[in-house]
Amino acid sequence: MIVRKFWVMLCGVLLALSPRANHIVGGEIEFITIEPGRYRINLIQYRDDAQDENDVIIDQYTVYLFANRHGANAEPVSTHLLTRVSYDEVPYTKPDCSIAQLKTGRVVWSAEVNLDPKAYADPEGYYIAWERCCRNEVIKNIVNPVRTGMKYVLEIPPLWKDGVPFINSSPELLKPLSDYACVGQLYYTSFTGSDRDGDSLVYRLATPLNSSAYDPLPIPQPKPHIPVEWAEGYSLRNVIPGAQPLSISTKGLLLVNPAEPGVYVFSVVVEEWRDDEKIGEVQRDFQMLAIDGCTPPEPPEVGVKIPGNETFNPEVDTLYYGVNEDKCFDFVITNIAQGETISLRAEGVNFDGDIEDVFSISQAYVGEGVDTLVVQFCAPGCPPVRDEPFIVDLIAGDDACPLPQLDTARLTIYVEPPSNVSPSFDPVGPRFVVNEDSLLEVALRATDVDADSIILSLVVEGEADPQARGFSLVTRTSVRGEITASLFWDTSCQAYDFTDQQQFRVGILAEDLDTCEVVSEPLWLDMEVVLPFNTEPEVSVSVSDSVVVRPGDQLTFDVNATDLDGDTLYLRCIADGFDQNSIGVTFDDASGVGEVVSPFSWAVSCKSLVLGKDDYTFLFVAEDQDRCEVVNADTLVFKVHVDVDENNSPEFVQVADTALEVNVPFEMDLTALDLDEDDSVGITFLNPARLPNSPTLSLEEVKGKGRVTSTFRWTPDCSLLDFGETSAFYDIVFLAYDDGCPIQKLDTMLVTFEVRETRERFNRFLPPNVFTPNGDGKNDEFRLVDLPRPEQNLPIDNCDDAFEYFAVHDRSGATVFESSSREFVWDGANVEAGVYYYVVKYTRTSYKGYLHVMR
Repeated sequence: MIVRKFWVMLCGVLLALSPRANHIVGGEIEFITIEPGRYRINLIQYRDDAQDENDVIIDQYTVYLFANRHGANAEPVSTHLLTRVSYDEVPYTKPDCSIAQLKTGRVVWSAEVNLDPKAYADPEGYYIAWERCCRNEVIKNIVNPVRTGMKYVLEIPPLWKDGVPFINSSPELLKPLSDYACVGQLYYTSFTGSDRDGDSLVYRLATPLNSSAYDPLPIPQPKPHIPVEWAEGYSLRNVIPGAQPLSISTKGLLLVNPAEPGVYVFSVVVEEWRDDEKIGEVQRDFQMLAIDGCTPPEPPEVGVKIPGNETFNPEVDTLYYGVNEDKCFDFVITNIAQGETISLRAEGVNFDGDIEDVFSISQAYVGEGVDTLVVQFCAPGCPPVRDEPFIVDLIAGDDACPLPQLDTARLTIYVEPPSNVSPSFDPVGPRFVVNEDSLLEVALRATDVDADSIILSLVVEGEADPQARGFSLVTRTSVRGEITASLFWDTSCQAYDFTDQQQFRVGILAEDLDTCEVVSEPLWLDMEVVLPFNTEPEVSVSVSDSVVVRPGDQLTFDVNATDLDGDTLYLRCIADGFDQNSIGVTFDDASGVGEVVSPFSWAVSCKSLVLGKDDYTFLFVAEDQDRCEVVNADTLVFKVHVDVDENNSPEFVQVADTALEVNVPFEMDLTALDLDEDDSVGITFLNPARLPNSPTLSLEEVKGKGRVTSTFRWTPDCSLLDFGETSAFYDIVFLAYDDGCPIQKLDTMLVTFEVRETRERFNRFLPPNVFTPNGDGKNDEFRLVDLPRPEQNLPIDNCDDAFEYFAVHDRSGATVFESSSREFVWDGANVEAGVYYYVVKYTRTSYKGYLHVMR
């Protein structure tokens, strides 16, 4: 039987040698800004603690950081080694509902890393990735889960933006799934997170990501990411089928009512938004367990009873309350059973903020003979929404497992607030323009027709502390119904920073102490400080601003910056899209007063050029700084084209497909040539991780100029043949590579090796039958190895037939010589001349014959 085995099929061997990751049920990556230049990276992994087959936790993992701009050819910008720091159990929502087959642990690997923000300034941003093989084999909504890996990805914005460090931390995802879902029962959870920077978070389902290679810990590959393959009947719109397929709201509420039991994998992407711009996202991978046989009670049913209004229908009617009316009514809960604990809560629908103390109780125990609970609800005297109805959900839940079953009554309520007139200001402004180093005073007077007391406060748009920009507010007089004050603005640039902003929108807020504390509209003033005039610096170079060079050239010139005001100057060079130090450029940032000069030098070397890049743009930037530290800048764009000859690819001297015998050493020379005789050429395996699992397989690591020959060696063993096979084929791909510029070139060669059994050697075995131990130095010893004729040598052991012994007997049957070593040597010294009988014994095969001893 002949079986063909391609090297790509060796994934199965790797799997057998590597631990599976079916203990991993989910995870994500975090990136936290400690301060500009100092960051923390966390890898979070959720584990199935209900199993004990894979209980080993690796102490360290490496994550890889890529730039989005570099696309599919990206190399990692940096790598970071993380160390395990914690392991905690994820608690159930209701511990009494726990089951043996669901127990989740949370493991965190972490490291503090130092990154230069200016080196991570690409406006397209970056992403951090980690990969792992393989998923839980019982997952039912993806194809072949045991051969499907996982990939965690975190998208982060640049660390340097608009000339300053960009401060941002990724979302911190909160509670993962700790409960199971029940078939035919609504499962819900808040699958949300928080943001350390106050950014908005938006949630959506996504297809989970696969690893890029079938290895235990693959090195993450750049975009595009590889998605998993959904099993038949499943898709992103039908991740977990059921009466309510798996879904998540943009605010993070996860819902599902599964139709079938099983383990399902899904992913949630959390987008991070700031100022209407998406700045990052994190993808959380997770598994959900759905079980059958849950028998929860019927959920409670809720209703509302309005005194004096028996026909009230909360689905279509609005409750109206006047200022002085009683605003209480009954919240009625039915369909309850003895022994249940009913929980009660209220949630605002069209307004933010908690509704506290809306019920006289927050939960109630259903005692004997009780089939209805009646709880009083009172609407607030001061409505949370002005000039329109507010909507509130009254929710009752039971104590079913795994999660309470709920019913909701939604009420629309209009509450007439107490009458109040907001304070008003005497006319002022609304625009003020002030020269720098002046002190502006603006007199303010506010009155209230309701004779309420007034409090003034000061806000500046975009500023947490108005005093940091020189603004202050001083109250002069305050009586019921009237207040006077002075707004001061100190515009000294020596005391306050106006370098980034000279125009401000200033608000004066007059709050009257009315019953409902209604917030009044501020008095807005537009204020501008005029800074001293400052001329822009000028940058120049001593050569043309566009040049052509070749490898081996030395490009040298001076960069000059001047400022007519005699301000302090700062001169720097920015490489557009590459690292100038790595390609051999030397340029020192410089500073001076009125004028500054710094030399630029580039020893152009082909080996240090960026692969595939011929054009290099340098930005010479001069910035001045006047008395107010206002920065003006001038930028000179300097372009260099590098003219490089094309690099020729190395080429293999082709070799034919080859047959090898089991346990027989084999070697073969492989040669590669390169027309560029100065290029160094090497030969290696294309993918060493996918070679046949054979320890004797090797290839010499040799390099040569223009030509190289490496020796391939292999002694295939019986493990390469499955039971009963006599032959198997292996495809091995060799790679020839050079070090040429500007782009390294490659050539590949596939050689098919047939590994055969050695049975034919057994059939051809014909040992010598005469030897002459007479001391003449010719044929004095009898042996069966290293003989000149191949068929006279002992056959090499094959997969089921191994040498055991060699024996010689005389005519009477007595043994005159015996050895269990195939390298035996018999000198015949103990016997007379004559005919003897021999036996060559293998495990399965025996050879018998006669041997002449002649003296």
